[in-house]
Amino acid sequence: MSDRLGGALARKPLHFIFVLDVSGSMLRGGRIQALNNAITEVLPHLKDEARANPHAELLVRVLAFANEPQWIIEEPTPVDQIHWKRLEAVPRGFTELGSALQTLAEALDHLDESNSAFPPAIILVSDGRPTQSSGISFAEGLQTLLNNRWGATAVRLALGVGRDADMHSMRRFIGDEDVPLLRADNPEQLVEYIVWASKAASKVASRPVVGPGSGVNAAPPSPIGDPIWSTLG
Repeated sequence: MSDRLGGALARKPLHFIFVLDVSGSMLRGGRIQALNNAITEVLPHLKDEARANPHAELLVRVLAFANEPQWIIEEPTPVDQIHWKRLEAVPRGFTELGSALQTLAEALDHLDESNSAFPPAIILVSDGRPTQSSGISFAEGLQTLLNNRWGATAVRLALGVGRDADMHSMRRFIGDEDVPLLRADNPEQLVEYIVWASKAASKVASRPVVGPGSGVNAAPPSPIGDPIWSTLG
């Protein structure tokens, strides 16, 4: 029922997309286990954010990538209906981020073409340097994403895992020097940073103005614990 007739205002869709690295290097140091724990822990926070926001319907999707991208949750799913199934890393798997971004752009093509949805929030998590065995470079995949209306206006955040994460590529993915670029050096940091990034992205994406300079400038949590991934993997 519309507000004109005295009913509740419709909630606009807010698409929240995790792009998660499951390459072979995520097997080192318990990284894939930490990533699964982090996603499991962030879901209750997203549910709280969804309940607290009367204007947005938070819909979650998850895209994993190694040798090729694979949708773990392909259909936009209300966050309170998500039942997380733990990811497995691909032994000796590459980091085909360019292909993943192209797949993401293709999915965004099918979003509502009207103005009835908030721009999406996208969180990228990776522990390595993008490879190109699929023939699609990181630069090509990123440009395809940025050529997409929703990809260009999305709130894009990125989190590197360990010292081998290519922070330069992640900065290019974010596209805004004022947005914090995070690197987790241990499992505790990974959980803290994903929770922070998810809450920040959902808040900013549901504001009237998003994109570069959109206001993701709150300070992330201070580093906690010893940097075991910097020293062991």
